[in-house]
Amino acid sequence: MPVGADGFRLPNVNESQFKNKLECLTGPGQNEHCCTFVINGEDHTLGNALKHFIVQNPAVEFCGYTVPHPMERKIHIRIQTWDTPAVEVLHQALKDLKKQNEAVKKLIQDEVKRYQEAHPQQDLEK
Repeated sequence: MPVGADGFRLPNVNESQFKNKLECLTGPGQNEHCCTFVINGEDHTLGNALKHFIVQNPAVEFCGYTVPHPMERKIHIRIQTWDTPAVEVLHQALKDLKKQNEAVKKLIQDEVKRYQEAHPQQDLEK
């Protein structure tokens, strides 16, 4: 992936600034219980974590994700459910993932605060 001088990833020429973050593919084999979602601007970091939360849902028959091409910054998430609409499963998994991330962030902040209180003479921002 092309990386700029500041270390951040540069956008690919095929990427548009105006894409929707989330899209649902249409076509044969797609219905409300069997759907492939495209999440633009994401990679394995979100894909693997999201798949982990989705497969824990008892309504899910199958879930998998792919990165179509390493130079394209998007993931495809396929969700097949028994009776719950796939979009509801995705929505719940996103909420659960956000809740867990907020809990981890709070734990980190608490530990940083505890460390700073135990070591007041050291400056962590250097």
